[in-house]
Amino acid sequence: MKAEPTARPTLREELLSPELSGSVGFLLAKAAELVTADFEHALHPFGIRARDYGVLSLLHRRGALSQQQIGEAVRIDRTTMVSIIDDLEGAGLVERTRDPKDRRRYAVTLTGKGEKLFAGALTQANAKVHEEFLAALSPAERDSLVDMLVRLTVEDR
Repeated sequence: MKAEPTARPTLREELLSPELSGSVGFLLAKAAELVTADFEHALHPFGIRARDYGVLSLLHRRGALSQQQIGEAVRIDRTTMVSIIDDLEGAGLVERTRDPKDRRRYAVTLTGKGEKLFAGALTQANAKVHEEFLAALSPAERDSLVDMLVRLTVEDR
């Protein structure tokens, strides 16, 4: 008598396997994939991407910064940062002005339109994604996760 073929494990079962459930790199990459897709979807109606959100958030909090300062803060290389600022400037969300102290540098600031968009719709979109993505966690677990992620991502490497 032939043995019945065993059912193939589901993706969920595979994710719970010791090899994958114990892999911090895999799990963080998978979580990043999922939340980035949700975040990009929430930001799409505003013509903004996740990386743009980080730049807008930084300018909202800190005011005028050079492109280099922004790139260092959000860990984006110089060439990509120029492209991001070009796109945000083209959308009327930021403006670049020559730094009067160093004419080789540009100071980047939010425009009124950028400030209004960030403070309103983008902040709400971020909160919605945060709430939905972390729905399976208690408020204390959410706070702990965010705290741990901050510690892991701000550490100089």
